[in-house]
Amino acid sequence: MSTPVGPEPCNVVCPGCHQQVTTRIEPKATTKTHIIALIMCLTCCWPCACCLYCTQCARNADHHCPSCNAFIGTYER
Repeated sequence: MSTPVGPEPCNVVCPGCHQQVTTRIEPKATTKTHIIALIMCLTCCWPCACCLYCTQCARNADHHCPSCNAFIGTYER
């Protein structure tokens, strides 16, 4: 079971190393991101489709412990 997290780094107690840490975020493109990008490309809006992969607005945020790299949770957009 993952810890509820938000879109920004948050302070949590790591379930792996049991230390109080500020999470490290890794943005991750999802199937939804790829589908939206494909639709944008098909409607001749390919520059905007590329921006989906450069910004965090359309990608989930995976939170990890900076000390032991344990997975903390995912914030789904």
